[in-house]
Amino acid sequence: MGAVLWYAAQAGWLHCQSGIENHRQNCLLGNQLMEHTELLHYLSWLREQLRLPSNEYIQTVARCLQMMLRVGPYRQAFCDIDGIATLASVLSTKVNYQIQYQLVFCLWCLSFDADIVMRMKKYNLIPICADVLCESEKEKVNRIVCAFFRHLLEKPTDSMMVRESAPMVHCKVLKQVELLVQKKYDDPEHEDDLQFLFERLSTSIQDLSSFDEYASELKAGRLEWSPVHKSERFWHENATKLNERNYELLKILVRLLETSKDSLVLCVAAHDVGEYVRHYPRGKTVIEQLGAKELVMRMLTSDDPNVRYNALIAVQKIMVHNWEYLGKQIEDKAKAETGGGGKSGGSQSQQAVKS
Repeated sequence: MGAVLWYAAQAGWLHCQSGIENHRQNCLLGNQLMEHTELLHYLSWLREQLRLPSNEYIQTVARCLQMMLRVGPYRQAFCDIDGIATLASVLSTKVNYQIQYQLVFCLWCLSFDADIVMRMKKYNLIPICADVLCESEKEKVNRIVCAFFRHLLEKPTDSMMVRESAPMVHCKVLKQVELLVQKKYDDPEHEDDLQFLFERLSTSIQDLSSFDEYASELKAGRLEWSPVHKSERFWHENATKLNERNYELLKILVRLLETSKDSLVLCVAAHDVGEYVRHYPRGKTVIEQLGAKELVMRMLTSDDPNVRYNALIAVQKIMVHNWEYLGKQIEDKAKAETGGGGKSGGSQSQQAVKS
């Protein structure tokens, strides 16, 4: 039946309700699962239809995907074709509230799988869905976003993975939840989700260290001049933590330098690169390998004077780091040649002067 629906959709009448209903009955009731090859073909087609600009059938395409992702065995296949990236991309384009609801519903279905939740962090879904939550006035949209956020906090069993959802705090999800929790709803599940989010996020604020706050801000992709960025103590204690998990946070910082169009984000990111280099001896080598130095250099020609200024300061820090490193190398070499630079070194110097 899946193949019949696929060919019907390709013919331009995806809105055929009878085909959709038959597909739902066969697949959702477990009477028939699509063959793997056919499944990938169909999911890929749905993904491509979502990407089409001004697709008049997008609402029906989304409805088909909603039904598909209710089926557990189909969720992993959708992830394997990078379907989550498409959902994130479409949601970030400010589509109408019905499409917002349907696509977040798809994310909610996917988030029933803890392994998929662990894979979701790389798609920057929290800030995207936080924007939907904060901007939408539709109760059903708020309801599905809150249900999705609850899964992100609840499904992972690893405490470190739970902490990965700290960007919710930075994206002002708690503030919005505080507003929503004051309202009365007929849906007890929604009220329960709101209460869960309120309690969990309120607790997380108390438990987060300054580095956790920095990491959550970075992962949200919304850098601002919060106190940690200009704290000498923060960088002295935490610069090397950017190297953890194969430079995960540093790579996010570099990606922001490369892709962000926000002048504030670029200013703060350039500043942070400079501080990383200043407080980590091998920092220059690392940022060169990741391409950050070249990106900062390009920012020197930005039209924004603030971006140019912060890029210049970062470049100066990199160069000063070079001079300090070179000076240390010369000093170490001199000490080695004079036997360590102690009293004997002084005697040798005096003898050289006398001679």
